[in-house]
Amino acid sequence: MCLRISFILIILSFSAMTFAQDKSNKGKEFWLGYGYNSWFFVPDGALPPNSQELNLYLSTEAAATVTVSIPNTGWSQTLTIPANTVDASILVPKTGANDARIISEGLSNKAVHIVSDTPIVVFAHMYNTQTSGATMLIPVETYGYKYYSLNYSQSQSNSRVPYSYSTTTANAPNWHSWFYVVASEDNTRLLITPSDTTQSGMLPGQTFTVNLNKGEVYNVMGKIVNGGNQLWQASKDLTGSKVVSVPGNDGNCHPFALFSGSGGIRLCYFDGGEVMMQQAFPVQAWGTRYLTYHMLNNTNTDINDPFKNFYRIAVDDPTTAVLRNGIPLTGLTNNFYYEIVDSTGGDYITADKPIMVAQYTPGGNRCWNNSQFAYGDPEMIYLSPLEQGSKDALFYANRKTFIDFNYLNVQVKTAGIPSLKLDGNPFDPANIITHPNNPAYSVAVARITGAAGQHRLTCDSIFNATIYGLGYFESYGYNVGTFVNNLNNYTEIKNTLNTNGQIDTFTCPNTPVRLFAKLAHPATSITWKLSQVPGITPNADSVITNPVPIRIEVINGRTYYVYTLQQDFTFSSPGVYKIPVSYSATVIENCNQTEKAELTILVKPGPAADFSISNQLCLADTVRFTGTTPAGLFNYTSYLWNFDDATTQNTVNAKKRFATTGPHDVRYRVYADNGCIGDTTKTITIVNGTGPALTLNITGNRCKDSVLSFTSSIVPSANPTTWYWDFGGGQTITSTTNNIATHSYPAAGTNILVRHSATLTTGCNPDTIDVIIPVIHNNPSASFSIVTDTLCAKKPIQFLSTTTGVASWHWDFSNGTGNDVPPFFHTYNSAGPYTITMTIRDANGCGSAPVSNTITINPLPAINAGPDKVFSLGASTTLDATISNPSNYTFLWTPSTFLNSATILNPVSTPDILTTYTITATDKITFCTNKDGVIVNPVSKLFIPTAFTPNNDGKNDRWNIPGLALYPEALVTVFDRAGQKMFESKNYFNNSWNGSYGGGGILPGGVYVYIILLNDDKKQVLKGTVTLIR
Repeated sequence: MCLRISFILIILSFSAMTFAQDKSNKGKEFWLGYGYNSWFFVPDGALPPNSQELNLYLSTEAAATVTVSIPNTGWSQTLTIPANTVDASILVPKTGANDARIISEGLSNKAVHIVSDTPIVVFAHMYNTQTSGATMLIPVETYGYKYYSLNYSQSQSNSRVPYSYSTTTANAPNWHSWFYVVASEDNTRLLITPSDTTQSGMLPGQTFTVNLNKGEVYNVMGKIVNGGNQLWQASKDLTGSKVVSVPGNDGNCHPFALFSGSGGIRLCYFDGGEVMMQQAFPVQAWGTRYLTYHMLNNTNTDINDPFKNFYRIAVDDPTTAVLRNGIPLTGLTNNFYYEIVDSTGGDYITADKPIMVAQYTPGGNRCWNNSQFAYGDPEMIYLSPLEQGSKDALFYANRKTFIDFNYLNVQVKTAGIPSLKLDGNPFDPANIITHPNNPAYSVAVARITGAAGQHRLTCDSIFNATIYGLGYFESYGYNVGTFVNNLNNYTEIKNTLNTNGQIDTFTCPNTPVRLFAKLAHPATSITWKLSQVPGITPNADSVITNPVPIRIEVINGRTYYVYTLQQDFTFSSPGVYKIPVSYSATVIENCNQTEKAELTILVKPGPAADFSISNQLCLADTVRFTGTTPAGLFNYTSYLWNFDDATTQNTVNAKKRFATTGPHDVRYRVYADNGCIGDTTKTITIVNGTGPALTLNITGNRCKDSVLSFTSSIVPSANPTTWYWDFGGGQTITSTTNNIATHSYPAAGTNILVRHSATLTTGCNPDTIDVIIPVIHNNPSASFSIVTDTLCAKKPIQFLSTTTGVASWHWDFSNGTGNDVPPFFHTYNSAGPYTITMTIRDANGCGSAPVSNTITINPLPAINAGPDKVFSLGASTTLDATISNPSNYTFLWTPSTFLNSATILNPVSTPDILTTYTITATDKITFCTNKDGVIVNPVSKLFIPTAFTPNNDGKNDRWNIPGLALYPEALVTVFDRAGQKMFESKNYFNNSWNGSYGGGGILPGGVYVYIILLNDDKKQVLKGTVTLIR
């Protein structure tokens, strides 16, 4: 039978689905040695030999008690360090019985031990007058089982790489390349394979074994090789030397620390000579993605000023594909490292397997020009991969010795720049640029001024950062902070009951979960050490030989094999759980081809399942259980109630009538869509008893949005303390003062359940009652239309509506209301805007929402037919009609007889009889019309009436003499019989006498004398009497 195994390849970036550990350069326990320095034995300028110091900088956020000791000599100092400060008082002994210096190749038992009662950050700095080297320390929990030394060539001190190489270097006779290892545990056994000849004569590739106990150091130094010229001498470069841990006398592998450096080195022509030291990262912490940017070597914080830096890129596997800015690197040296010697900006370095990158900065610009800028000196810094980036780093900016400029160099995603802060302050935008070869990232630089001291770098995105200090022929530098997680494995979990399809970042207590280990190597066996994890179930160890991965994933360019135990586990309480896993693989060199992993599981508090009980627990009652799980972190999908009679319910709330009195266990569980479970059990006690009857009366229109009244009654009468109504849809009312509640339903529906209960002061409560509202009606929908050809003042407008089933109508016309049933007419007497609103009510008493329509009533044309006309028979007259903007209107005169045109505003009339004309004006736009009239009277002779009756009855109220219209200059004077003037008027046709005195006082009836001067060419005078009749 053939077994076919299919792998699913998934390519991922580092994300929430792969959980690394949380180990960083912050810790409670550290080890280091007093690395070799050539100035142990030679003067430094005017200073005697051994003038250097090894200074420790102990930086802390919380108050810390720290002990620094050399355990094998008895030397010890204990410090109390206040919170948010740094202690720089420790100088490691360099003379006498406690002399911790490493002065030659071989074994030393004087390792320096640092122990704190709270996590701290530690930096070590070795300095002299013009020599300085520093390193960030990493704590023991990050130590690994395999390391490589990464140093630099000591044989090109007068060179300007890559332009020229010198064969006459001026190295001192004791400038050794070196590395040393420190044991943090007894029975540490190491296999050391130097990459070149050592001071003691060990040959390249020759592996030897070293056994160490806690606090012991083994140092390896490169052999000094002399040339024909006595100045041409240099130490062998120990780059690529390998150290692995194998089982010691106790049968166990032990982690250890490795430091690399040089007792003296020049990188380029005219460098001042420098000491280097760096604590190496274990291979398990190497990554696949690195960003670089050159150190600043200027005095004006110019981030754009190019400066040559060198880089060495170490590989664990010679087949590793390494790319610089997307272009494969070639020329692997000694099957271990690539070297970049032409970088004056920044690079993006990627690989498909783990690599480590070291950055080297020379002094001034003497590697590539003849600048005499004397600031800076050689320095080596081990960089962190992007996978180990930090969001919060505590570091120390130093001033020893003669450090004039401290530059912080940060690479961070561009999206994180707004939150990037140094000591709480943003970076100067002038010192931020886009990374030259990865536009998703930015480079930010800050000059740190002031005295030496502690600083803090924070961001909401991960960053990688270094600090570089420079002075006159002086420098130091180190990585300011990083995670140092084991990237050979990641953790993944999957909550078994997850229904949302999203990646689980945590699980919850008592929640079934699957565990997955993502391993960097295909395992030949895996041991899951579950018995070492308190709180996990099941907890039996599991050993699997030749395990089959369930899939293969590529994370950050690196291949991982995913394994699982194919069963569910639960954790008893919240917390961070560490599950030890050991696995074997043929490619593992250390510990009998076995490597340890630690799966990190985050267990957060689950849903807070709880419930309340709505009434007293009487045997005759139905007990109402209300789930009270709060909303927030979880999205709940299902519920489960378990009662002690083996019945269940799966709703958020439950009701149960118990058959017996006494205690009963009730269990309630809630299930979130991410698979987490909330679980609680309560014991209730059912007592014997029966409560009074409860009734509920509902009044009001059963209409959507109508207010209904719910009145509660209890028979026989009782004294409730609380009334409770549940109207459905999560709408409830609880009252302690009123037995009447009101509620409106926002939507129509049928068979609506209303649940009501009451709590009594004493005795069993009445049973909760359910009342069904058969229907909540939709409100009717009102509509109407307006029928008219024009919207004009004083013209009736017809209103229509096709709405049916209407019991009553209500109209609001903006100028009054009515209840007319359409169709009907309504007239607006005045022009202007009007909003007509209609509401209706149907037979169910449900009212519609108001429906409105706004119209604009247009004014009637303001036409004036002009004054009446009197003229001589046989003559003609022009009708003096007026209107504003006459071009906006059309006109029609009726009758049209005797007119020269019936469609103009001012026609000429030649009637031979008295004629009344009517003009109709029509607005060309609104089509509104209006009329006015004028009388045209042709006269053949002057007729003077002999009487009139001014009694205001509208008939003969004035003494009208129409013929005087032909004599506009005529003067009419009226006298009483005594000869007194009673009235006088010129233009009499338009100002006739109304029987008053002087236009005001009322004259009595009688006969009055008149004189009319026609003032015509004949100078005619007419005299006579007129009778005023009252």
